Amino acid sequence: MNRDLQSSLKNGFTLIELLIVVSIIAVLASLLLPALTGAKERARRVACLNNERQFVLAALLYANDNNHRLPVPGTDNYNPDDTHTAILSSMSATNLLRYVSTLKSLDCPNLHAWMEQVDWRNHLTYGVAIGYHYLGGHRGTPWDGGAQTTFRWISPQTANEDPTTKLIADLNVFCYSFTRVLSPHTSRGPLVHDNSYYRSYMGPMNETPGSIGGQGGNIALLDGSASWRPMKKLRAYKASQLWDTSGAYGYW
Repeated sequence: MNRDLQSSLKNGFTLIELLIVVSIIAVLASLLLPALTGAKERARRVACLNNERQFVLAALLYANDNNHRLPVPGTDNYNPDDTHTAILSSMSATNLLRYVSTLKSLDCPNLHAWMEQVDWRNHLTYGVAIGYHYLGGHRGTPWDGGAQTTFRWISPQTANEDPTTKLIADLNVFCYSFTRVLSPHTSRGPLVHDNSYYRSYMGPMNETPGSIGGQGGNIALLDGSASWRPMKKLRAYKASQLWDTSGAYGYW
């Protein structure tokens, strides 16, 4: 055997050595990937906080131009009471767009991919969906919580009310009649269980944002401050004025 071939064999990897290297790389990847995913999610939570602050600012600017009245979410429905915390009437959306750059500014960044879908953003019966709970300007609060929750909330109507009142909240929501459970912030990003999921789901229809892995949500107050709240500190509230247990419920 010539010296060049002998040298090549001595310096090359054996199959066992190659498998060991591949195994080490796989282990390192499995350790690093969750950390990288978690860092990405933490960065998006910060971006979400900034979005909520901008949303509050837009609402306050609107109030400044309208005798301190906060934007009224409204509805495109024939029944003016058929409203939801995550839906604006077409007119309300148009009014708010005078104070924000784009409609996407009213979404959690984690939800852009879903909200831009036609069947998510536009609802002919109700109006325009947004990627947060907007809690200002709603009629008739406190809404009856029904069987899903005993907690009740009061919607602020003007910009000069209690500055610690909650105005914007991450869209942790469940609505069994609409077959949708949504958590914008799990440990690895957003998670949505919708029609396609429930077509193959064999369990009972009782999931919540927390039970599918939700870690919590950002909350913005009327004074413009915003902070992260873990799921254990959030409470379930009625997120639709009508429909009792068939309506939507949110966490804030």
